[in-house]
Amino acid sequence: MGANRSMIHFTEAMKVVYGNVDHLSEEAARRWTAPDKPGAGGHHGRYLWTDAFGVVNFITLSKETSSPVYLTLAKQLAHTVHNILGRTRDGTARLPRATDAEPLNGGLRIGKVADHGPDCDGQYHHYLTLWMFALNRLALATGEKEYNQLAVQLAKAIHPHFVIGRDEDEAALHMVWKVSTDMDSVLVSSEGHLDAATGWVVYRLLQRTAEHLDGPSSSSSSGVLSSEIADYERLMGRSGGKLHASRDPLDLGMGLWMCHFFRDEEWAMTLGSQSLEMARMVVLDREKGLMARDASRRLAFREFGTCLGLQCYGADDEIKREVEAVVNFWHHYIEESTDEDLRPISLVMYAAALIPGGEFPDPVGQRRLPAIFARGGTSNGLVLWKKDLPRESECSFVQVGVKDGRLDMAGNCGNMLSIVGPIAFDHGFYEQRNIRTNPKPGPGTAVVRLRNTNTSKVVYAKFLVAGDPLRYSPQGHFEIDGVHGKQSRIDLTFIEPGGAKTGRTLPTGNPVDTLNLPDGSTIEASLVDVSNPGVFVRASDLGLQNPASLDPAAVGADAALRARLEEIRQAGASMMGLDPKIESVPKIVLVSPPAASPQSSRLSIKCLALSMGQAHKAVPLTLGLCLGTAARLPGTIPNQLAVGTAENDKIIIEHPAGKLDVNAKVEDGVVRSANLWRTARVLMEGDVYY
Repeated sequence: MGANRSMIHFTEAMKVVYGNVDHLSEEAARRWTAPDKPGAGGHHGRYLWTDAFGVVNFITLSKETSSPVYLTLAKQLAHTVHNILGRTRDGTARLPRATDAEPLNGGLRIGKVADHGPDCDGQYHHYLTLWMFALNRLALATGEKEYNQLAVQLAKAIHPHFVIGRDEDEAALHMVWKVSTDMDSVLVSSEGHLDAATGWVVYRLLQRTAEHLDGPSSSSSSGVLSSEIADYERLMGRSGGKLHASRDPLDLGMGLWMCHFFRDEEWAMTLGSQSLEMARMVVLDREKGLMARDASRRLAFREFGTCLGLQCYGADDEIKREVEAVVNFWHHYIEESTDEDLRPISLVMYAAALIPGGEFPDPVGQRRLPAIFARGGTSNGLVLWKKDLPRESECSFVQVGVKDGRLDMAGNCGNMLSIVGPIAFDHGFYEQRNIRTNPKPGPGTAVVRLRNTNTSKVVYAKFLVAGDPLRYSPQGHFEIDGVHGKQSRIDLTFIEPGGAKTGRTLPTGNPVDTLNLPDGSTIEASLVDVSNPGVFVRASDLGLQNPASLDPAAVGADAALRARLEEIRQAGASMMGLDPKIESVPKIVLVSPPAASPQSSRLSIKCLALSMGQAHKAVPLTLGLCLGTAARLPGTIPNQLAVGTAENDKIIIEHPAGKLDVNAKVEDGVVRSANLWRTARVLMEGDVYY
């Protein structure tokens, strides 16, 4: 079915349930109230499952038509549902425990027409989680976090009434399927097949959105559903063997829908693959499945659930064709073969099966991570939160290959390290912090202890903080070469940084080693491992006519030179016991005495560094730290070439973009600490899509 045709049918299906809303003005939409008739088919025209799909479908319409009117209708529908299903059946009072300030603290009625009997009104866990999801999507679509806050309020309110035995032993923990309208009694004590898994998925989505919209450091969002999520995780672990692909079309589809949010997790991969096979047999098979039956013996909305789940989870071309066949079949029979009371739910799910919008991560087909784009020193990069990454990932400084795009976690970016302390401080990612306030008006200082997981070394970051509440203050008068302008200074102190990757400051025990190269020649190098391993060679040993003229552009234009430098780097890596195939560790640095000029009288040593096969326009920070420390180690090539370096002097490194100051404390050949200074600032906060 073509996109335009699908959109026409989608709109028409929504109009049957909610009226002629496609030509409303924004002002009229703000006055709109969801109709009783035909309505969603429940008590006073409201049925929680149908209206949850109605909200999501209005969001889809807004996206497909670029009209904000449909978002207004989605909000109005949510308000109507809360005003009817959040109250007693006579409409005179809110449900028990609910208040004007917390309107969903009493849960929401299903909306069944009957007040008594086996199919009476009450509260279902799987209806409530679907409504939470609809509010969550509404928050993301509008940017109005109060809708997600309402979903969180509902999630916390209903949880202790459906998850029983939380404070008892592990074996007592279980769920019930249906409770009374006031949530005081259990109406159906059995456990829904997917209830625990759906709770686990939806509550995690709510938590993630709360942290995204409020900010991860907000006390109102950080871990707000952590105990409830832990309960569902325990239930998932206990019932892992029972989580299987259902033969019921709706249950089958909602299982696939649920899996697609966390499809890289083992449980989702297992359930998803089983459900795909079950869908082929139960629904899509034209000879033995539901497609072989007469329309009068089938329920349209249950099959639309399968179609929705298949499209969200992702399917091959064959399944896509069969899904389209199911949807097209019901397009001709949905009116005449569907009971009147089931028509609303069938129509909204038909629309969702045509264009499953809100169910996909946004934008369609992609996933997103909260991220901060920041400058640290002379580098720019993304800062991500470990909790948002796939579970198998590690929280490390990651380098991305310029040529091939491969991720490399062997090394770390020292320049980007300078922004980690300020971001950790601002977002509350610390166990303990040391703040020194200024007795006079103005900024104070904070110290954050960082553990670099690439090297298992400790770094202290000291920086200015100001404001109420205190936050990192980038305003200042400190300058670093390679960065325009002045900002506040960040002091980085590396504690015992020697042996970061190899376990020894001098991995071979020698200040200078002779490297054997593939062509049979040799070259001297100092192999030093401080914060990041480096292979240091004299520029004059490369046999170049004018080694003093080397700069990044000259190296970039000389393929033969780059190839030889890579051979030297790999030979040094092998001698250090490192994998020579990993480009990021060690790095190679060409060193020479500082240029002889009045401007260079304070310089100690000159360098040109290569990082990931590219000549660096400045110097990688950790490599500068390694070079500055190597200049203090007797007998190394940097020590031989450095000038004017008394024991307590700073090592001033000349690089293509300027200079870098390094303080290194070495006692009896042991590197006790090393210090340097950077600036950094956040450039942008938002989401990165992948």
